[in-house]
Order: sequence, then structure tokens, then C-alpha cells
Amino acid sequence: MEETEGVIEAPTITDVVRNLVSPSTLPHVILLGLSGTILYLLSASDSDSLFAIGIGGYVGLSIGYALTAWMQEMDVIHRFSHFQSIPKDTPFGEKLMLFFIRVLTSWISPILLGLIPFLLIAGFLSSESGSEQINYWAMALGGLFVVWSLAQGRALATSLRIFAEGRAVRIASIHRTSKRVTSTTAHMAIIGIFAAVTYWALVSGATKTEDMSFFEKLGPITFAIAAVAIQAVLFWYTTERRIIDSERKDTASFGFAWGLFMQLFVTWHLLSALRRFTDDGLGVLLIVEEFVLMIMTVIAAIWSLAKNTHRRGFKLFTKQNAIFWGLSFGMAYSGSIAMIAVLGSKLSEGTMGTIGMSATIGIGHLITAGTMMWIHGWRIGQLSRWLDLARDEQEEECLDDETEEPEEEVVEDTTPPVEVKELDIPSPVTEDDEIELIDLD
Repeated sequence: MEETEGVIEAPTITDVVRNLVSPSTLPHVILLGLSGTILYLLSASDSDSLFAIGIGGYVGLSIGYALTAWMQEMDVIHRFSHFQSIPKDTPFGEKLMLFFIRVLTSWISPILLGLIPFLLIAGFLSSESGSEQINYWAMALGGLFVVWSLAQGRALATSLRIFAEGRAVRIASIHRTSKRVTSTTAHMAIIGIFAAVTYWALVSGATKTEDMSFFEKLGPITFAIAAVAIQAVLFWYTTERRIIDSERKDTASFGFAWGLFMQLFVTWHLLSALRRFTDDGLGVLLIVEEFVLMIMTVIAAIWSLAKNTHRRGFKLFTKQNAIFWGLSFGMAYSGSIAMIAVLGSKLSEGTMGTIGMSATIGIGHLITAGTMMWIHGWRIGQLSRWLDLARDEQEEECLDDETEEPEEEVVEDTTPPVEVKELDIPSPVTEDDEIELIDLD
């Protein structure tokens, strides 16, 4: 996607989603799934050499995608990172062969750019001196899981804020009578209903009623009460600051919308964590749910980072490279989960065997939920700063659009110059000349 007139614009959510599902970049989602599975199987083996290959593979591909994103403006990098379309009139057999060839061709850039880091890391960890440090390298990669979970919570909070903020700036910033009791009641009711319905749909609904105990049948109600209680504690703790936000019409509307979106996601993460702790297996539904959540996080992270960095003049995230930054994040995220799961079984030798991949992901959900709760509670009472800043930026953009005048196109005259020859023009006849002619006669 080319930027118009050399102006680099921040990608919108639509741009990121369109880029993600575009046929030209869709093969990279396949590569992410295949490489993540293969590298996990290598890391989980008993061979230290294969474990080193797994660590190097995760880090190398993550760096390869980051370099692909950074160098996306280069024609050769762009060509070998996008699936090239196949002519329509190509025979089916040849089209099938071209399809696989061009899928592999679209993987060349991230694989080659990540090859050197992969060889360096895998080679070092396979050596005598490096083999003694292989577990420390795995711990460092696994420790990034905490960073990814924190970043996930921050990215979701920021993207939800930008979404709600864009609509709240249209509301007048006038003082109004506080109706916090009404908004709090509606907030709690929505959270409670959402918690009960999602618990029933994802937990109770998958079990036959006759096989459930009395307490298991009360699961949706119990979880709904717990979710509402968590929100009630947050609201009670921030009562004085919520009064400040309710004094203006725009901040009250913004606070209700943003807070509701935030707590809906918090409730979802808490339910996901509960399900991961109570079920050690990773079924198809759980894998699909985690994949969808990772895609949502990637979209939210790229959108919020691009919008915030473009405001500061730092335009690293663009429409062209957003998908590759997201793939770099996704590869590092999957590598950190894999390292925690592998180390949990390798280092514990059965002592920590219950801390597998499912429980690890559950801990990540708790960290994300806690991060979102902390950001929400910290920002309550300061919403007017966000809205006033967004309103000022919007006014500046409108003024810039009004003051910009279209430049007149200077059309270059390509007509060759006409060569003017000297003309033999006789001198004018004067009165003296007429007298001379008479005398000659």
C-alpha cells in the first residue's frame, strides 16, 4: 500500500485488519503456526541440541520479522515477503505448483533476515560453553512472557481508550448533574450478565446437567457475583476520583464507555484464567480462543503504538509494515509460552509438572487482567486530560487542513523554441531621399 504524496500516515484498525487477512500476507500466518509447533516439539525433546535449535528458531524468526517490517520500503524485501498473485488463465496443475512456490517465496525475507541470529544463537548454545547456559537462555526467553502479558493489557487498554475517546470528543465539555448511581448500576448489571452468560456458554454448557453437582450448576451465578464484586471494589476504591469525572458530560460518557469495555475484557481474561487452571488440556476450542485473542492483541498493539508514536513524530509503524511487526510480536510471545512450558517439566522433574502450557497461559491471563485493572483505576479522575488533549489535536488537524492551499501545478513547456531568422527589411524612405530622386531626374 503506497503512501500518498510521500506522507506517512498511521495505520487505522481497518488497515491492520485488511493487511492481516490480505492474500498477499496470509501465508505468514501459516508460517507462524507451523514454525511455532515445530519449534515447540524440538524444544520439548530430550536433546540439548534440538533445544538450542528451538530457542534460536524463536528468537531468529522474531528478529527476522522485525527486520522485514523495518526494511519493508525496499523493493526486494517487499517482493519476497508478499504472495504474488497467479494469472487467472494459468492451468490448474501449473496454478497449484505456482501456489506452493509463491507461498515459499513470500517466506524468504523473514527467514533469511533471521538466519544469522538463528545460526549464532543455536551454534553458541550447542557448543560446550554454551550448553551450560542453555537453561538460562530459555529462562530469559520465558521471562519475557510477563512482559508480553503486561504489554497485552496495556495495548488493549490503550486501544479501547482511543476507540471510546474518538466518540467522546464530539460531546460538549459542559458541567452536568452527577448520576453516578445510575451509571454504576447499569455497569454492574452488564458485567454480571456478561459473566454469567460467558461462563455458561464456555464452561457449564459443555457439560450435561445430570453429570453436574449442585455447586457446579451454580457456577454461572457464582462467577457473576465474583466478577461484579471485583468491579465493586475498584469503584469503591476510586469513589472520590469518579466524582471528578462525572462533573462533565463528556468525561462522564467517556468514563462509562471506556470503563465498561475495560471490565468486559477483564472479566473475559479472568474466566479464561479459571478455565486454564481447572483444565490442564489444550483442546481445539482453547487453542482457537488463544489464537483469536493473540490476533486481537496484535491488532490493538500495532494500532495504539502507531497512533501514539505518529503523534510524537516517530513513524516506525506504517500501513505497509504493521502486519510484520505483529508477526514479530506473535513469534516472541509463542516462544516465551513454549519456554515456560518446557522448563516446567525439564527442571522440576515432576515436582512442577502441573505447571504446563495451559496453566502458564492462565497466569498470563491473570497478569493481563491485573494490568488492565491497574490502568483503569489509575486513570480514573484524569479523563479530562485525555479528552482535552484529543480535542486540541483534532482542532489543530482541522486548522492545518484549512490553511493548506493546493499548490498550482507548473506545467513545463516542452515545445521547442522557434528559431527566428533575420529578415532583410529595407530602410524607410525619407523626404531627403525624395529630393535626391528629383534632382537625378
